[in-house]
Amino acid sequence: MKRSLLYLLVFISLLTASENDVSAQYDRNMFFYRGRQMLEEGRYSLAIDNLNVLIRLDPTCFEAYFFRGIAKYNLSDFVGAELDFDRTLEINPLYTAAYHYRAITLSRSGKYDQALKDLEEAVELRPGYNGLYFSRGVTYLLSQQFEKAINDFNIFIAREPRQGDAYLNRGACYLFVGDTVKALSDYDKAITLNYFEPEGYIRRARVHYLRHDLSLALEDLDKAVSLDSTNTFAY
Repeated sequence: MKRSLLYLLVFISLLTASENDVSAQYDRNMFFYRGRQMLEEGRYSLAIDNLNVLIRLDPTCFEAYFFRGIAKYNLSDFVGAELDFDRTLEINPLYTAAYHYRAITLSRSGKYDQALKDLEEAVELRPGYNGLYFSRGVTYLLSQQFEKAINDFNIFIAREPRQGDAYLNRGACYLFVGDTVKALSDYDKAITLNYFEPEGYIRRARVHYLRHDLSLALEDLDKAVSLDSTNTFAY
């Protein structure tokens, strides 16, 4: 009788443990889903709340830190975002997206050398991920390494030829190195791709101004104002 009771207690213990594991797994999935959903909806504080719970349930879930870092970045908490991306990579040092977004965060904080190191690591891990070349091009542009920026935008444009922002950024690089012909060509292409965006017209107007084509510059600025009557830079 005592032996049977012992077996019964062991069985109940195992069953309870199994149920607890299932419940914990359900809780983790629920908070992960909620955190992602809130992030996609732009409800960043709520996303952080849900991801905080998930991290308490499972402190080894590297994706929870990653998505919380993105939420913090969107709330302009760059220090907090960087720390979360650090933690993501401590748990999973091969997670390319964390290198990418930590680089973007570092770049926003003016830490260009560190950002470029992260982007180098990310490119080594996933050389086929096109967005890395765009981000590295922007970082080179911000750190005034214009030729390197042009090379990265060349790679990105060869793979993603219909992304207008890449032409705007490469055009800015050409302008900084004094090549107004190539800058103008890139701004023309950006406008063709994004006809209703004022930024291309504003930038092209600057090239026209530098080339003393004031009537063309004014024409572009008039177009920019017609597209966005609140754009003070165009005025």
